[in-house]
Amino acid sequence: MSRRSSATAFDLLLIIMTTELYISIRDYLRRLIRGTEWEGHVYAVGGCCRDELIGLPIKDVDMAVNLPSGGIRFAMWLHDNGHTLREPVTYPNYGTAMLRLRDFPEDEIELVQTRKEKYTDHSRRNPETVFGTLQEDCIRRDLTINALYYDISRSRFVDLTGRGVSDIREHIIRTPADPDMTYDDDPLRILRCIRFASRYGWKIDAETFSGMCRNVDRLSIITRERVRAEFDRMLVCAHPVMAMEMLRSTGAMRYVVPELCETFDMEQNRYHSGTVWQHTLSVLENAPQDLTLRMAALLHDIGKIRTRTVSAEGDVHFLGHEEASADMARDILRRLKYSNDFIGEVMFLVSHHMDLKHYGDDAASLKAKKLRKIQYLCGTEELFDRLLDLVDADNRAHAEGFRMERQAGIIRERTRRMMEEGSAMFGYRLPLTGNDVMRIKGLQPGQQVKECMEYLQKLALVNPLRPVEEFEKHLKGYKLK
Repeated sequence: MSRRSSATAFDLLLIIMTTELYISIRDYLRRLIRGTEWEGHVYAVGGCCRDELIGLPIKDVDMAVNLPSGGIRFAMWLHDNGHTLREPVTYPNYGTAMLRLRDFPEDEIELVQTRKEKYTDHSRRNPETVFGTLQEDCIRRDLTINALYYDISRSRFVDLTGRGVSDIREHIIRTPADPDMTYDDDPLRILRCIRFASRYGWKIDAETFSGMCRNVDRLSIITRERVRAEFDRMLVCAHPVMAMEMLRSTGAMRYVVPELCETFDMEQNRYHSGTVWQHTLSVLENAPQDLTLRMAALLHDIGKIRTRTVSAEGDVHFLGHEEASADMARDILRRLKYSNDFIGEVMFLVSHHMDLKHYGDDAASLKAKKLRKIQYLCGTEELFDRLLDLVDADNRAHAEGFRMERQAGIIRERTRRMMEEGSAMFGYRLPLTGNDVMRIKGLQPGQQVKECMEYLQKLALVNPLRPVEEFEKHLKGYKLK
């Protein structure tokens, strides 16, 4: 059976350009503005500068123009002189314009005036933005590595903090201004800091980290949609465990998934090593880079905080924790405004992650009928793959002697052979319909028809390849309850 690509949804949403193409766009603009009012005032800024210096693909091109209303005015100048594919989209309140150059039609460019921000309402993160100097524009940004500029006309980087380039070289995450000011103004930057540190695996400057902890309660003003956007990127980054640990150590987890805080110190039983939290992080680390799967890994045992019991002999149990975890996952993901489809798939994975636990490392006791039932419940090979990925990640995170590291691979091979012979039950449909049942058994619509269909489904699980005539024969002989 084919294995799903490890690419994330974010990879599909972002058009990745080569560094050479980005440099071509820069050179093109430099030639256009030579001898005009824009010469010396147009800068590439932010992520494109950072990624060029790190050596990563460029995801987008942002330009800052250090003239009043410079972003919109420059965009309209490009349009009026026939250099854009169509009229720019402008956002006057933010001094921003979006456009595509006629010579580079596949790449969207954002143009904005250099600006400063004023936070007049302490209960909201939406600032008033007005034109500012390049220095003021720099100081308002979240990190030194995102506060780098490239002077288009002079073909040189501009590092106004004096630390952006060296922080890239030394792998340090820090704010360009005093962290208390940075995080008090916009506490979402706490989550962005965690996201960037875990994306690259870099360390956070000590004073920046202290500022995150001092201002973490300001996260209460951030909308759930914005929290979710940062959280998603943490989960699919290269170091998701690092991100989760920083959410814990800064206190930010209280504003993301507060229920997880109860798992930090919760002891488990002999099948596990460490707390519920430590086990969860191990499962997360083992999970492939897929948002649905990593969310399921993070939440698969959260129901243990509701189901933990200790027997008179001192044995710890978590009976029914998978159902409790699925219910809690539903409530958590709804609160964070995820889509119903995403919530449904995560709940499915969480609620079924224990289904194979009792069949051993070699899965020798797993009957074909049971395996087909799991295939049928998954519906698609992709969801079945995800479930096996979660089961495998969970198995390998157990205590030594209980890891069943071969189980998922053996089940995949058995499923591959079933698919080759046509007996796998992904998307299976019975050869008889409810109308056929009513005709053969002389029934009216109702519970008895459902009973017959369930009986036929059990026959199919034993042998889905049996001919329709055999299904009809068994149905005729079936005695209704």
